[in-house]
Amino acid sequence: MDKKDLKRIYDGYFSQLRKIINSWNLISGSPDDEFDSLNNKILSQLYKNADAEKIDRILQSELISTYGLFSNEFDSEIFVNQIMKWWNLK
Repeated sequence: MDKKDLKRIYDGYFSQLRKIINSWNLISGSPDDEFDSLNNKILSQLYKNADAEKIDRILQSELISTYGLFSNEFDSEIFVNQIMKWWNLK
């Protein structure tokens, strides 16, 4: 498998995860690429075999500190479960 193949696979996963994150509608009317930074961070950790707790910490930290959401505006446990289910079924 060469670099092009790896890039194509990563881009596919990135696109799938983007759809999951965007389905949460965290910021109404935001562009499709609004959460790409979060997407990259999560995908990077998934490639490193991070567990659900690690993904949850990243998700909460980013949504609160980067995007200005309050913890009561989202249920990170549900989001993490969706991410982990998708990753384990891919």
